[in-house]
Amino acid sequence: MKIGEAQKAYRQQLSLLRGQKSDFVRQREENRKKMEEARKKSGEQGVTFELSEAYLEREKELQEKIDELSEQIKNNEKTLDDLIEQEVGIFNSVVAEQQGDAMREYGEEMAKCLEIARRISRGDHVPAQDEKKLMEFNMEIYQMAKEMAAMNMEGKHKEWDSLWGEEEEKEYDDPFEASRNAETNVGMPEGMETAAEAEVSSD
Repeated sequence: MKIGEAQKAYRQQLSLLRGQKSDFVRQREENRKKMEEARKKSGEQGVTFELSEAYLEREKELQEKIDELSEQIKNNEKTLDDLIEQEVGIFNSVVAEQQGDAMREYGEEMAKCLEIARRISRGDHVPAQDEKKLMEFNMEIYQMAKEMAAMNMEGKHKEWDSLWGEEEEKEYDDPFEASRNAETNVGMPEGMETAAEAEVSSD
């Protein structure tokens, strides 16, 4: 399952569990209120005791359900936190890789431009696209190379091929998309597996 899908499933499950817990808390409060009212109305000790027993039993049942749901909510929140950590980790690694590529490309570009400047300064002939690259990279270095070339007009000069071949624009994954669509080993939330299986079998 993809990280983004897992996060969505756990958020839905959390919303459902929180709703159920809230409903049981409301029922518990109503039960306590009724128990209090029954105590006030009843004048006979025995009747009050019997009523209280029924209300206390109900209180216990409701509290058990609330505790069970609280534990499920806690576990789902932990899983959701883990999924977010996975997403952030993948996002950061994609960004770091892209930044590393950019630095490497910049270093290669700089080395080529300095080599072009050296060739121009000796009076050699370089392709127009290489001159343009040097101008775009650093106009000052380009002008210095041209000034030195003017002083090296004498003698033989070499004709150079371009240092750049056909350039392909490297396409990068969107870090956000890459991290959301990465696979995770986290399964569906408890209770949602059967719903997902039923959906698959009905397709």
